[in-house]
Amino acid sequence: MKQKNKLNYKDFNKAGDIRMGFKMTKTFRIVGYILIFLLLVTSYGLPITNSYAQDEVSESSDEELEQDLDYYQKYLKYKKYKKRKLYRQYKEYKEKYKFESYEEKQIYKSYYYKYKLYKKDPDIYPYYAQYWDYYKKYRGYKHKYKKYKKYAKYRKYNKDKYKKYKKYGKQIYKDGYNRYRAYLNNPATDLGEANLGGGALGPEITVGLWYYSRDGLRESPFKIKANKSYVIKNDSGAVLAVIPADTVTRVTYDSKGHLKIYDSMAETLSDEIVYFEAADGNNDTMIFDAYRPSSSFDQYRGKIKLSYSDDSKRIWVINSLPLEHYVWGMGEITGTGDMDYNRVMTASFRTYGYWKIKFSTKYASEGFKVNATPGNQLYYGYDWETGHARIKNAAIDTQGKIVMSGGRIAITPYSSWTDGRTRSFEERWGSNNYPWCQSVSDPYGQHPSLSTDDLVSLGNHMVGLSAHGALSLAGDSYNWNWDRILEYYYSGIDILKVY
Repeated sequence: MKQKNKLNYKDFNKAGDIRMGFKMTKTFRIVGYILIFLLLVTSYGLPITNSYAQDEVSESSDEELEQDLDYYQKYLKYKKYKKRKLYRQYKEYKEKYKFESYEEKQIYKSYYYKYKLYKKDPDIYPYYAQYWDYYKKYRGYKHKYKKYKKYAKYRKYNKDKYKKYKKYGKQIYKDGYNRYRAYLNNPATDLGEANLGGGALGPEITVGLWYYSRDGLRESPFKIKANKSYVIKNDSGAVLAVIPADTVTRVTYDSKGHLKIYDSMAETLSDEIVYFEAADGNNDTMIFDAYRPSSSFDQYRGKIKLSYSDDSKRIWVINSLPLEHYVWGMGEITGTGDMDYNRVMTASFRTYGYWKIKFSTKYASEGFKVNATPGNQLYYGYDWETGHARIKNAAIDTQGKIVMSGGRIAITPYSSWTDGRTRSFEERWGSNNYPWCQSVSDPYGQHPSLSTDDLVSLGNHMVGLSAHGALSLAGDSYNWNWDRILEYYYSGIDILKVY
């Protein structure tokens, strides 16, 4: 983790500075080394037998920080080059496709749609073929000029001196830039409650997708297949069979908590749980098609299990996957808004998911941490991920980052609209245990016509983030970064990369 590197940078700078002061003869340098050695032992509690290794760490850590600073500064120059490039593209499209008047645009628009009719059916509309030039210009206006118009604000970067910074766009500079930003933004090494680890994709989260009654599963058995070979395991984790890709397995309820597996293998009973996992052990690329009843969302990354709850008498379909992949399938937004708004929402979604993994016991008897409904957070899985790629891109931009306050995972409530100000958690729900949820002015997310009572009746509690406010602040009128938006709506928070 970056926090560990940062600890090295900070803790060993003192010893490094002391070493720089020893400009002596060979004899005195030896004495100096001994003194440094003793200083390290007494000041940092380092074991004598490991002192050499620790000294090596101090030097390499300082060098890594200096190198990342260099990458950071050069990548900042590359970002100026990118702005220059975007502005020049805007200028080109403006010259080619901008209309002189509203009336001219309407004429081209009319002929644009007429030519589209010709493209669709040339035999019926042959006389519309003459409008090709109108179609071409209006298409450029619609898909190029309008898209790049927002980059007019980068005019000040339209200078030749920025051309030479193109070379700093390589991945090595970007990675160093990100590492150094993490170092600057996260001075604390103690992650407090966010100590679950989990690697680059975060800890695993278990999501209750939907459930069957016992009779419902008998009448309509669970059906599943996958994009590659998968294994079926029983309740004790023993492998029952290896099933080829695209082969359908069915499961039904038998009796007394037993689930019966069939079709892809000989009929077999498992007590309360059936697991479906990747045969090659790589569940990150495992896509299951679970034929969800009455839904267009039935493909999911990771692992699937059926779990019978003796308490509720329900059989839950549960998706287990890394937290990052869970964020990729978030159904709370479509991802069509400004990317900084998307980053706000993916960070909030991740924060809530992390909190649920850490603390939630509500669904413990059912076998999962969070459900996929608005009662927790909307999650639509792989189908939504592939159909809404901008959500995934925003999640990658904010990967591993959650909202925290004083070492606590800061639950981030939000609603669509406000009446001009948000509410504190205490004002709305009576608890002062969420100090980051304070009332702030919100002209950005104020509904244009509904009263306070109307908004509340529609489910707008107005605590925390105002979704329309965040969307407005991220847009061209204000152009706020995603972290600034979160820090406005939530008081005294830290946005920390926790994996």
